[in-house]
Amino acid sequence: MYKNILVAVDGSEPSDQALTKAIDLANHHNASLVINHVIDARSFPVMAGSHQQELWNQYNKTAEDLLEKSKRKAEASGLKQIQTVLRNGNPRFEIPEKITKEYNIDLLIVGESGRNAAERMIIGSITEACMRRSPCDVLTVKNETSATLYRNILVAVDGSEQSEQALAKAIKLAEVHEATLTIAHVSEWGTFAKDIAFYQQSYAAEVQKDAENMLKKYKEQAEAQGFKDAQTILRAGNPRLEIPRVLTVENNIDLLITAETGQHAVSRFFTGSVAESSVRRSPCDVITMKKEQAT
Repeated sequence: MYKNILVAVDGSEPSDQALTKAIDLANHHNASLVINHVIDARSFPVMAGSHQQELWNQYNKTAEDLLEKSKRKAEASGLKQIQTVLRNGNPRFEIPEKITKEYNIDLLIVGESGRNAAERMIIGSITEACMRRSPCDVLTVKNETSATLYRNILVAVDGSEQSEQALAKAIKLAEVHEATLTIAHVSEWGTFAKDIAFYQQSYAAEVQKDAENMLKKYKEQAEAQGFKDAQTILRAGNPRLEIPRVLTVENNIDLLITAETGQHAVSRFFTGSVAESSVRRSPCDVITMKKEQAT
């Protein structure tokens, strides 16, 4: 399924967890692994003369040691196809926009937060930048469970083309990992008209029926691909909370799959997309699936 995997490391505990899962997945899928570190040039202090060069050499040596240590860990697992990449620049652009394209990456793996988590208040985390800017799927690692031991997978659907692609990938991953599969849709009742009670009730019933038919079709799709035990869940509420905070816990989910954008992509300008909310709020690993391009 995945052929070229990229993992971003910075020496933090979350990036160590991301590296472990990247190694597991590369072995599981017989994929190549690119291990990358970007020295954030913006944080490099301005100094005069030889002192600046000396400090820069120290930065590079530390980064090189980190990559070498990470490579040895991957080699110890039996993985053969390994590359390390050291770059200077803004990691929020270098990782998702440049390195993914240069190495034909189809899965980018990042930790939930890294050394500069406090920067989220100002310019956003590297993790969120990767999710927004990467052209490939992004796995955000939230826990230490082995990537080859995903047991309960949840996929969020809304009837859009992109969520159907997410469903197809979820079915494949559930088969590969021999995991349970839950297909969930949360109807956002707050978007219904509130000024005419009868219209609201009628429209809600119509939406409920459409959602039930959608989930029935998706369950049949999973069964047609040989997956007989898929569960479907239909809820009403705020999908940005219900999916990552409630459904993941109730169903003991260890991998949540969402599409980058779905039926209501415009709403992300106001309340944030379900994908972004899932990365922030979910207690389990999250794959943000990007739209597949026609070949």
